[in-house]
Amino acid sequence: MKMEYLNPFKIGDFSFLGCYLFSKNGKHFLLGENGCAILIDDTLLKNIRVQVLPSGLQFKLIQHGLAYVPGKVMFRCEKQIDIRYFIIDLTKKCNFNCVYCFRDLHNANTISANVLNDILQYILSYCHKERITKIGLQMWGGEPILAMDRIEYVIDFFKHTDLQVAIDIETNASLITNEVAEKLFEWGIHIGISLDGSPRLHNQQRLLISGKPSADLVEAGIYNLQKFYKDDFGGITIITKHNYRYIKEILDYFIYKLHLTSMKFNLVRDNVHACEESLSLEEDEIFWFANELLDYLQAFKSLGAEFSEGNIEIRVKNLLHRSNASCCISHGCQGGKKMVSFGQDGGIFPCEMLDFPEERIGSIYDKVDIGIQLEKAMKKNNFFLPKKDGRCCGCPWWYYCQGGCSSRNQYLRKDGQIDETECSLNRAIYPRLIEGVLDGYIR
Repeated sequence: MKMEYLNPFKIGDFSFLGCYLFSKNGKHFLLGENGCAILIDDTLLKNIRVQVLPSGLQFKLIQHGLAYVPGKVMFRCEKQIDIRYFIIDLTKKCNFNCVYCFRDLHNANTISANVLNDILQYILSYCHKERITKIGLQMWGGEPILAMDRIEYVIDFFKHTDLQVAIDIETNASLITNEVAEKLFEWGIHIGISLDGSPRLHNQQRLLISGKPSADLVEAGIYNLQKFYKDDFGGITIITKHNYRYIKEILDYFIYKLHLTSMKFNLVRDNVHACEESLSLEEDEIFWFANELLDYLQAFKSLGAEFSEGNIEIRVKNLLHRSNASCCISHGCQGGKKMVSFGQDGGIFPCEMLDFPEERIGSIYDKVDIGIQLEKAMKKNNFFLPKKDGRCCGCPWWYYCQGGCSSRNQYLRKDGQIDETECSLNRAIYPRLIEGVLDGYIR
């Protein structure tokens, strides 16, 4: 696959914005710096090169966001602050002691019913004010299943409102009995499980707080969930130096033993709270992991396995649809812009930075609009520092990455620096995905 850059040009009122060009076997993928893209053939590419564009091609380029004429912008520019996803720190109690845990769980408190009610009222008032009808809400921990009464409170609260709420829970699954699984299903909660591979790999990273292995309990919880959810749940696998070389073993276990159909493989973040340091991958290890994962996913698919990796699926949507579907990997970090989190005292934070008091945006008890609180925080909180260095100039993936995860940098005390992990992962995965588009097996 060849890559080059097509410079911008004008023909009368028509302006071609310039783009990155990826070519293979007579097919060409054009990717704009605004994240817009189109797939074209040799003939259309030649028209662009000689700057002789039929009206149909001009329209296509405008329609796909790679060109414009005055008054005809074809894609919507989103508001900078448009919060649609909320995280509530339900409980700091946890029955696991994971080697990479980034939360400070020394004070194992559960949110009070009064503060929880105030947060829910705050969310409802905000949505009514902004005329928002649908939101996402994550019940966070610790292990949220240890606070089932609080989850039930949230369910009951929104039953009596006109707001449509998609509620997410990420659980270690060890406490999912048949009864718990049935209740979660009846409540309509979206479930994600945390599972780090086959039992031997999982137990290297995710032990019970007692120090005993947890894999058998997690497996039992997954089977209980499947009685009700079938295959309608996914989860997260944390990839570290312990398990990154065992992609086939992990996929074999997920697909053929547990019959899972979707998981996200998240690269670990080193952090100040982890009980084991230096678990994150080096650049060459990230490239090796990404290519192994893509190769095995393609191989399993050719064998008829129905399994997708969530982060790769989001990146495919980024390329083909500019969907901005993820607050994390579709348009840079959107913490504090598209989502916020609430602490157990009603404090408001960007993303998951609840254990960093200096990143507090404000409080639900401040008599100030959340938009104003956020605008002030963006001027003073290190979380919102722009992230860019020389490598970002001329990078085709800048629109999607924009320096990567702000939380990762805060955990490493690297204010304003780019997220090296996300940078390496994007440089490994996106070219392979574009090649898949040009080869015809990614559509």
